[in-house]
Amino acid sequence: MVLPGVLALFVGAILTFAVHGHVGGVSVTALGVITMVVAAIILIVGLIRLGRGRRRVVGGRVVAGRVVGGVQERAYRTSKGKIFAMVVAVIYIVSPIDIIPDFLLPFGIIDDATAFSWLLFAVGQELTRKRRQAL
Repeated sequence: MVLPGVLALFVGAILTFAVHGHVGGVSVTALGVITMVVAAIILIVGLIRLGRGRRRVVGGRVVAGRVVGGVQERAYRTSKGKIFAMVVAVIYIVSPIDIIPDFLLPFGIIDDATAFSWLLFAVGQELTRKRRQAL
């Protein structure tokens, strides 16, 4: 859910800031804002799910947190602090309230682009770690 959310957030940002006009009587900017909000919700749900680690027990049973008679496998779990930082980055990107307002071009757009770049890097890093753990 994370990668589709990031992609939809990027498409919504392009529609909001770069494309002007109307499609079927609907403003492209409004369509972009709606896409960004839906993408943010999908992305936040996906980021929260990153923190869940699955525990699979093979050939045994779990007793008081330990595996008896088998091998316990644990998946990589993303820390709560990093998930919180990623969720805050998504909210910062989508919200109209910025540290540097968007009308102060190009600096107003650069701070959102920096937050988006960090978010892409962090998501990519976490997905890579999760894949390595699965192997």
